[in-house]
Amino acid sequence: MSRALHWVEERLEEPVTLADIAAVAGLSPHHFHRIFRAVVGESPKAHLRKLRLERAVYRLKVSSDTVLDIALESGFATPETFTRAFVRRFELSPSEYRGMVRAYREYVDVAQQSKTLEGFAAETPLTLRFDLDASPVWMERTPEWHLLVLRHRGYGGLGIGHPSLEPWKQLREFATASGIPHESDRLVGITRDDPYVVDEDQIRFDAALLIPGPVDPPRPFTYRTMPAQLCVVHRHTGGSEQIAKTFAAIGVRWMPSAGWRLRCESPFEVHHVDQAVTGAARISDTHAYVPLEHRQHTHPEGAP
Repeated sequence: MSRALHWVEERLEEPVTLADIAAVAGLSPHHFHRIFRAVVGESPKAHLRKLRLERAVYRLKVSSDTVLDIALESGFATPETFTRAFVRRFELSPSEYRGMVRAYREYVDVAQQSKTLEGFAAETPLTLRFDLDASPVWMERTPEWHLLVLRHRGYGGLGIGHPSLEPWKQLREFATASGIPHESDRLVGITRDDPYVVDEDQIRFDAALLIPGPVDPPRPFTYRTMPAQLCVVHRHTGGSEQIAKTFAAIGVRWMPSAGWRLRCESPFEVHHVDQAVTGAARISDTHAYVPLEHRQHTHPEGAP
């Protein structure tokens, strides 16, 4: 099931059928549908639509793509069906949400410790609240990474208030026992969901080890790649449950220049690990990465 879930996550902008997903799991569509609902708690169709809507939220925040393009590339037949689904889920339209984000960026004062955009009700799933600091951001090009991954649900066990090595302990034990070489001084964490949109206990978090090449591990472990890319980076202090604030700060403070903008891909964190005098590993530093892409010069939405 984990392989099928990861397969779906990598194809949110492609046509995907129940038969396609079932084939990845090696099951008949009928049998797969029943097992999927029992394990995930919703049908494959509902799960796919939920992920596409959550990705659409991120695109509305960081890209200048039109609502029409986002709707069609998110698998919706028309902008109207996309808008109806968006309103049902988030209680405001895509255009209203984008307008609020733009207004926030115009009026936010980065010297302020915290600011909430007027108009976001406390109960609204898309409420934005950022704790900003004056730490510098910089750009860094990362090479292609091969990753041994273990999926984690929610922020429980990720180190409340400070990063914890626990999510990677099982990965390291498996890699060592299986003879898979891996980096011991860098640990990767990939946040697949926006905590401002998804309930904390449902956040998909991938703990990962850097390995030299492809592997075919047994469940619950998976192998994934991360392409070479340019990222904007910010030093993070606090636990993984607070990483969303750092990602949000990057989104608000980063002023794209030289033709770059934030890319619609999952942000990630890299924990730098050293050995204490006792020999126990500890996290010495954490950096938050948000991928960038070339800015395309397009007309603003509604312009001729």
